[in-house]
Amino acid sequence: MTLSMSIKYLLFAIAIFISNIVQALTGFAGVMLSIPPSILLFGPDTAIAVVNALVWGVSLVLAWKNRNYLDKKIILFIISFMLLGMAIGVKLYTMVDAHIIAPIYGAIIVAAALKNILTKPADQPMPNWISACILIGAGIIHGMFASGGALLVVYLAATFKNKYTFRANVAAVWSFLNLILIVKDFERGLFNAEALHLMLIAIVPMLLAVYIGNKIHHVINQKLFTRSTYGLLLLSGTMILL
Repeated sequence: MTLSMSIKYLLFAIAIFISNIVQALTGFAGVMLSIPPSILLFGPDTAIAVVNALVWGVSLVLAWKNRNYLDKKIILFIISFMLLGMAIGVKLYTMVDAHIIAPIYGAIIVAAALKNILTKPADQPMPNWISACILIGAGIIHGMFASGGALLVVYLAATFKNKYTFRANVAAVWSFLNLILIVKDFERGLFNAEALHLMLIAIVPMLLAVYIGNKIHHVINQKLFTRSTYGLLLLSGTMILL
């Protein structure tokens, strides 16, 4: 069945609204939730470019409004190792069958999510060498598929036990990394008239979603926030495996 453009725009606005409530609540998952329906409606190139740009805007606002919670040392640590991983991932993309990497990545995310849902998360921070390996892995996946966020969240959830610091720092990291993707998409000419039109359509539902998500963030308790984080990770890993 062929949908009219009006229906497509409405469905896109709904997808952006729902996904950005979650993005504003947790600081991540906006891309994961909005990319699949957006691709079905407008194709992968336009969908990915538009969604990345929108989520970048939300992340930038969250990071700035919550800048008092930012840990600049950890953000620099994250970005350094993820950039290294992204450089490796871009090279690997042309050398390794992506169909081999994706299931392994999905299985790691599912295992990490289930471990923290079914057992009490560790109180002690990760050793630096494990953190570095996870972040390089997140960078590799991000360089190959532009979707290394789940592995990054595994690290962040283990590092930041407070919902405010978690959201602020994950948003700050995505503000930087998504900007790199936006520049690449711009160089590829993906921000055409259709993409700009979709971004205009998304402005109102996105702003409303950020307002609602932020309100929920302030009233939700820490335990439920943590479980929601790992629940989203479980969903992310399952979607990759499927």
